[in-house]
Amino acid sequence: LLVGAPQDAEPVNGTRTGAVYACPLSASTRDCQRLAIDIRDEPDKAIIEDMWLGVTVASQRQPAGRVLACAHRYTRVLWSGAEAQRRMVGRCYVRGNDLRLDLGDEWQTYHNEMCNANTDTDETGMCQMGTSAGFSANIIYFGAPGAYNWQGTDYLLQREMWDLHDFSYPNKRIGNVYIGYAAEVGSAVLQRDAVTMVTGAPRYEHTGAVLLLSRGARQELNRSLLLPGPQVGSYFGSALALADLNNDGWQDLVVGAPYYFERKQEVGGAVFVYMNEAGGFQRLPSLVLTGPSYSGFGFALASIGDINQDGFQDIAVGAPFEGPGKVYIYHSSAEGLRHRPQQVISGSELGPTEIKTFGYSLSGGLDMDGNSYPDLLVGSLSERIVLLRARPVINILDKTFTVTPSKVDPAQCTPKTCMTVTLCFSYNQSAGDPGYKERITLQYTLEADRDRHPPRVRFSGSQSATYTGIFSMPDTRCQSQELLLLDNVRDKLHPIVLSMNYSLLEKPRAFQLGPRSLDAFPVLNQDQSHENETKIEFQKECGSDNQCYSNLQLQSSWVTEQSQPLPRVNGTQVLQYSRDVRKLHLSINITNAPTTPWNGEDAHEALLNVTVPPSLLPSSVRPSGACTFGDTVLCELGNPFKRNQRVRELTITFEAIGIMLDTREVAVWLDLSTQSTQEDLQPVLAKLLVDYSIQSSLSIASSHLQSYFSGVVVGESAMKQEQDVGSPLTFDFQVTTKGESLGTLGTILLGFEWPYEIPNGKWLLYPTEILVNGNDTCHPPGGVINPLNLTLLQDRAPSRRRRELEPPEPGEPPVTLATGRRPRSEAVLSCSAGTARCVWFECPVLHTQLPSSFSLRARVWNSTFIEEFRDFDRVKVTGTATLFLRSQVPTITMRNHTVRFSVDVDSELQEEQPAEIALWLVLVSVAAGLLLLGLIILLLWKCDFFQRTRYYRIMPKYHAVRIRQEQRYQPGGLLPRRRRKKLWVTKWQEPDKYY
Repeated sequence: LLVGAPQDAEPVNGTRTGAVYACPLSASTRDCQRLAIDIRDEPDKAIIEDMWLGVTVASQRQPAGRVLACAHRYTRVLWSGAEAQRRMVGRCYVRGNDLRLDLGDEWQTYHNEMCNANTDTDETGMCQMGTSAGFSANIIYFGAPGAYNWQGTDYLLQREMWDLHDFSYPNKRIGNVYIGYAAEVGSAVLQRDAVTMVTGAPRYEHTGAVLLLSRGARQELNRSLLLPGPQVGSYFGSALALADLNNDGWQDLVVGAPYYFERKQEVGGAVFVYMNEAGGFQRLPSLVLTGPSYSGFGFALASIGDINQDGFQDIAVGAPFEGPGKVYIYHSSAEGLRHRPQQVISGSELGPTEIKTFGYSLSGGLDMDGNSYPDLLVGSLSERIVLLRARPVINILDKTFTVTPSKVDPAQCTPKTCMTVTLCFSYNQSAGDPGYKERITLQYTLEADRDRHPPRVRFSGSQSATYTGIFSMPDTRCQSQELLLLDNVRDKLHPIVLSMNYSLLEKPRAFQLGPRSLDAFPVLNQDQSHENETKIEFQKECGSDNQCYSNLQLQSSWVTEQSQPLPRVNGTQVLQYSRDVRKLHLSINITNAPTTPWNGEDAHEALLNVTVPPSLLPSSVRPSGACTFGDTVLCELGNPFKRNQRVRELTITFEAIGIMLDTREVAVWLDLSTQSTQEDLQPVLAKLLVDYSIQSSLSIASSHLQSYFSGVVVGESAMKQEQDVGSPLTFDFQVTTKGESLGTLGTILLGFEWPYEIPNGKWLLYPTEILVNGNDTCHPPGGVINPLNLTLLQDRAPSRRRRELEPPEPGEPPVTLATGRRPRSEAVLSCSAGTARCVWFECPVLHTQLPSSFSLRARVWNSTFIEEFRDFDRVKVTGTATLFLRSQVPTITMRNHTVRFSVDVDSELQEEQPAEIALWLVLVSVAAGLLLLGLIILLLWKCDFFQRTRYYRIMPKYHAVRIRQEQRYQPGGLLPRRRRKKLWVTKWQEPDKYY
């Protein structure tokens, strides 16, 4: 085991040059030897203090192969006069297989200083060669990330017989990218037989990159491909590994990015896998592996060979900052690297003392203990290394797992015998060593009906369906166990699933260091399934494929107590709601008859599940015992329900506990189920509409009233009391309903189409009030009743209204002209004819369970009839009243009732007509009148009645003249000092005589 110690001090003089230690594979932890690498201390030529020898250690990995150790801080001193200049060029040392210097070996005597110390930092004067390095059978390569102003470069030396060819990456003047920070060399990367150098540049464009270099002309390494990094600062390319992951003959590329992070996913570090596509790589990785936050996952990578001998190369990933440090082992397959680690090894699990930064460096691929399995060497910063040795991997062969008989007939089973389970195992070593005959012990577990509770079988000698046994190899070959069938098994359609799993029963071991053989501590091949199962079919009458295809069909109907189906409306049965409805009956018929040659087979565990709504309560079933009542009604139809079998009619009776007026429908779901195969099984809805029809009637005491108009025209503004309007009218309506109280579900209304005015806008019939049940009043919205707020009569006694409507007492018959009256005329006013305008108003029927009376009182508008219908002897006015239901519940219905009412308003206006008198009476009357007139004239003449009096001449006279008033304002605009009294001039004249 070669270990670098870059800060180790020289034991003699204490110079801290670094060192390389060789540790044998032994039980001791303190037997590592410091290699004696001859390093000359010449301060005037080179500085070896802190040159970090051992920063890179490599071997040729072949018999008699050489080893390599580098010190990337090795510094050359250049003198310019008295001034010394230092050039940190780095240096590597090659030693033989015996770890000693062989002066006859050109590999070892070659100086291995590729950088020119005579140049400055813009060239190779600070190249730090040896930061990465390695070699194969004829190639040695170095990484120098400090060359060309820290652009970096790579050196490749190839020896062919006696010739030495060296190649390097030229100066591209892209400083600070660190090309050569990590490097790998291999064939079958870009070309099958050509060597390709893969180098990492972790600071390339701040995201990092991996360059694939090929040898070109003029001893240069040319860039053939560049794979960019995914994230700024991720240090993509700081660790590299080449391995044929899918065993296709091409080397795949694994790249570490230890500082990659995803904050939300708590990712810290990533490994990117690029699968080789016959010499080409995609720019995007085929797989990305990530580690936990702050773990440095991907800080170190190593191709560790085929550690489980499955034919595919495996990978180790170091995460040195995850706790004490961890190493993840990933296996590969034909699809490439697997997504999940096969094993995670923590530094806290190794030895009595915990190791810090475990996984800081990795090296693998060599079999150190000779058991044909490659081992893994892990470094740390705790001055400890750990060799993880691979344990032998065994493959379980000939896993015989059988049950006889393969089909079980319950009728043939006894309490002691039924089925026999046989297990047989054998094994071999995955490395193919035929001499490997270690004694191993398997612990196996048999479990029947794992997913069923309770199971249908048990093992002999126990009441459990699980059995655990021990199987030792190579002595034992087979074992058998009896499996018994339980009584009253219902499910005979589905097979009994018997599963078996096994594990390796490891031997107890204590912690021990050293080369102790691991042959006695094998592990099972994790790529093999450690579980197996078999199915035990039941003997049943089904098709050749052992699958039963049933054809269960269901029909249902709601019936009466006498098994008569309820009526249907639009295909749905309807229940007429009543408080007397206490029970509902559902009739169900089920068949299993074939309709095609492939269905109608036995229906195993045929069940009918009836889901009942809260409004119903299942109470009984006919035939008795066919169903059980719980949260649902469960009816067992048969196990199996045979082909062409018909279930006699099932009638389930329900208590109607929750059917109310607002119940629109009753929905019962019928769900057929069977363990047999039937894809068209769907729940069937047995739906019953609940219809509530209210029985009602509307009548009017007298649909035809008689009234009159007479008198004189009175204006609307002059009317103060209702009797000022005109003659009274009263319409009495009787409403009868039978049924339940609707509550908030609806309202029964009595609506009126009332003729309130004629087309020109004059009042016709003036509604004054609506009396309900004699005392209460109805006030429809809109103010249509008594809109003028007239004072109503307080006495509403029927006798008073009848007296007002009585015609006047009969008297002497009127005198008529000899020519006779004109013919009787009539006018008809109605809303339908457009001769009257109507208003619609409604009154609710509040007491639906008792008869209700409505009295609509009104007045004939006398003035309108006098003005507009004087020429008519009778005016007929009509209107309507309608009883109807207003509800948002569609199942509550009521037939509308409409009555028509009318009033005949007769004219009682008196018209004077000339009388018919005899002629002689007329002549005598005229003569008598003339004689009387003559006598009167004679008498007046005797009394000087006709003598005119000169009154004007005898009447005293008074004459006065008014003097005009003075002007109130003077010309100067000022008021006079005082007003003088005005004088009147009068003259009196009186005659001597007054007659």
